[in-house]
Amino acid sequence: MTNLPARLSTLQQEISALTEKLGPASADEIGQCIEGLMSGGMRVSESITAANPVEEYRLSLRNVPVYGLRRAYVKLKRGEYENINLAFIPLPAELAAMANAECRILREDRIRKQETLRAIEDSVSRTLPSAHGLMDLRVTQRERANELAAKGFYLVAQGVDHQEFATLARSRELPTGSILLWAIDEVWSPIAVRVNRSAMHTRLKVQETSISPERADELVRMLALPDAREVSSEQMAYRRKVEKDIEAAEPVEEERAA
Repeated sequence: MTNLPARLSTLQQEISALTEKLGPASADEIGQCIEGLMSGGMRVSESITAANPVEEYRLSLRNVPVYGLRRAYVKLKRGEYENINLAFIPLPAELAAMANAECRILREDRIRKQETLRAIEDSVSRTLPSAHGLMDLRVTQRERANELAAKGFYLVAQGVDHQEFATLARSRELPTGSILLWAIDEVWSPIAVRVNRSAMHTRLKVQETSISPERADELVRMLALPDAREVSSEQMAYRRKVEKDIEAAEPVEEERAA
């Protein structure tokens, strides 16, 4: 049991990595795939009558896992598929089926790891005493996570509390309909997305530490006032903080002036 936390953490990281690979390919990645096949000599089938065939592929493959699309692309370039006319790019539906087939092993691996994680957590819940029902709630929310996965939801973030979940939602890092299972610190989304939590925290830090030029002018006027006869250490510390805030605001003023 001594390595149980490390084992749980490793499983969660592996599941997150698999979930990222199974996330949908972007429009740019789909376009690069089709253009790469065309540059290699493969032609678009004449049965595709769209004015922009590449855009047609983008629409048809928008929910295809990025890992599967990359695998199918490489195998097509190498001629590793049998019973395929290598002079033509597979039709959008065919290419989608090929890409999804390439993800079968990943999906099975993720299911196995999720089942292992649930088994370990269930074992822990049976051996540890329940404190105000919190352990029981963890089991209940793990079952809820299983239900969401069965409905097609994706695990997109872990270790998220109420405050960060609200911030993620406000910053539009999470799609509408995302669910926080707070007892197990997991966020499940109806769409597979890559949640850039580090970028969000960086933006928040900048917002917290920066002040407007108007506020900087106000602080400058405050500093220009004569000091009292006796100044406490706390007041001096606050004065130094104000001076630093003004210095931090100066680049903003110069940028706006430019």
